[in-house]
Amino acid sequence: MSLLREVLARIESAARTGAGLDAVARSLGLSRSEVDAMAEYWVRKGRLTREEIGGGCPTSGCGGCPVASNGCGANGGRPAPLLVALRPRRPDASTGAGTNGTGPP
Repeated sequence: MSLLREVLARIESAARTGAGLDAVARSLGLSRSEVDAMAEYWVRKGRLTREEIGGGCPTSGCGGCPVASNGCGANGGRPAPLLVALRPRRPDASTGAGTNGTGPP
C-alpha cells in the first residue's frame, strides 16, 4: 500500500476512534505538515470532507473568547484557531463510488 493510501486509511480509522492527525503522523513516523498535505490531497480528490466545527474569534469580540482570560497574547496575538474536522465521504449506495461519483483514485 502506498504511503498516501496508508495515510487515508489511518485518517479513516482515526475518524472512527476520535484520534487526530497528530496521532496519525506519530503512527507513521511522519511530520504533522506531511500528514496535513496528504489529507489535503484526499480532500481535493473527494475522499475526505473538511468541516469547520468551531473555534476562531467569537462574534461577541474578545469578551466571549476563552483565551481572553489570559489575554490575546496567550495565542501570540493571533485569532483563536479554527477547529476543523476531516471526515471520510460515505459511498454512494447506487454506484458504490464516493459521493463525488469518481470512485477510488
